[in-house]
Amino acid sequence: MNNETIRSFIAIELPAELVARLKDFQARLSSSRLRFVKWVDPGSIHLTLKFLGNVDAKRLEAVKGAIEAVTVPQMPFQLTTGHTGFFPGLQRARVFWLGLEGDIAALSGLQKGIDSAMAVLGFESEIRPFTAHLTLARLREECSGEQRLEFSGLAQHAAFGVGPPIKVRSVSLMRSRLTPQGAVYTRLAEYELKGV
Repeated sequence: MNNETIRSFIAIELPAELVARLKDFQARLSSSRLRFVKWVDPGSIHLTLKFLGNVDAKRLEAVKGAIEAVTVPQMPFQLTTGHTGFFPGLQRARVFWLGLEGDIAALSGLQKGIDSAMAVLGFESEIRPFTAHLTLARLREECSGEQRLEFSGLAQHAAFGVGPPIKVRSVSLMRSRLTPQGAVYTRLAEYELKGV
């Protein structure tokens, strides 16, 4: 345990009902023809608030304390699913995502609070603006521009619809283990939004 580092991030986990809907949505869009699309396992989809990277195990207690300090005064809030989109855009699509709507002001406040608390501990602050989204798929590096356009055209016309609400009552500190089959996530700790 001396020099152990733990690849970790802070996230909001999703309700089982939404995970099931995401699985159905991905199944509707998958096709053997689209081998260049790598779907994210629905059970692993979460809303990332802050990626920490490899953290020295000895620093985790300070991280946990900082998360708790941010979450205790935060009131629970609710999000809903929105429209789909692509990063960085349709022409050069690399990531296919599902946007979130609802109490975005509360979500942004929570994310900024966590980012600031982590900056005090020496983690780099986020430069890019926060976008509330769930990553559904990634397009492989080797896929052509035509393939990107083919998939983005197909995905644009497949509406997710209104999903079950996401009642945000807690935030989780997660561990990410990289394996040949993909990342495996484990919850290290959970922090309730208590609004006190």
